[in-house]
Amino acid sequence: MKKSIVREKMSKGAPILAAKINFMNPDMAELIGYAGYDVLWICNEHAYINPDTLKNILRTAKITGIDMMVRTSYGKGDYTDLIRPLEAGAQGLMIPRIHDKEQLEFIVRECKFHPLGMRGVDAVNQDADQGYASMLDYMKFANDNTFIVAQIEDPAALEKADELASVKGVDVLFLGPSDFCHSIGKPGQFRCPEVMAALEKLAGICAKHNIYCGTVGFGEPEFCKKMIDMGIKFLGGSSDWGICYRGFKEDVEKYKKAGVFTFREYGK
Repeated sequence: MKKSIVREKMSKGAPILAAKINFMNPDMAELIGYAGYDVLWICNEHAYINPDTLKNILRTAKITGIDMMVRTSYGKGDYTDLIRPLEAGAQGLMIPRIHDKEQLEFIVRECKFHPLGMRGVDAVNQDADQGYASMLDYMKFANDNTFIVAQIEDPAALEKADELASVKGVDVLFLGPSDFCHSIGKPGQFRCPEVMAALEKLAGICAKHNIYCGTVGFGEPEFCKKMIDMGIKFLGGSSDWGICYRGFKEDVEKYKKAGVFTFREYGK
């Protein structure tokens, strides 16, 4: 069974950096994993992932030692949307569109084994080393090495953040800046004053309850440092898409300087 890097860093109060995978390919997961990030963020909310592909991504990433976090479908979905990624080897779940305490309590109950919850037991999956681990050892290990990230994505959810943070078993409240700025009528203004004020408020609430606060770091180390100074220590860093996008654009500019190549321009 794989010990969680994230839970270990949380026990020390250390910052945590995630890398997001957009190109759902096991080779890409392995490439990112060997780079040394703490956790691989896999989105199954905006991108539907074939279950077998997801299992192969999780199995491949496990080889590298990186933690795996799956963002699930809508937070009121079927409980199998929660336990199947865990059984396939994910250490973390990110739950979008959290709105109330009861919803979050249900998620914890379905994701944690006794005495923290009532997660369904199989114990012959990837996270139980295909049944080689004894059931009781497996259940305790799973409770100790899985984490739950609840997304705050609008002002109504932020107003309930204090009671959400009080739910035992929740590890991170994560403000999604894209949806939050959209919800206040400022789409695309990820760092507008209202978003920054929301982040500061959420960081204070999380500190009060001794859990982590998280947000997107936009692939910018200086912005990440600013967030850490604010008390936000669970950060989404770079993505495979972002690195490829920036890398190819920079590459084209280098070839242009050679003076012998021409390139098509996007949209023309």
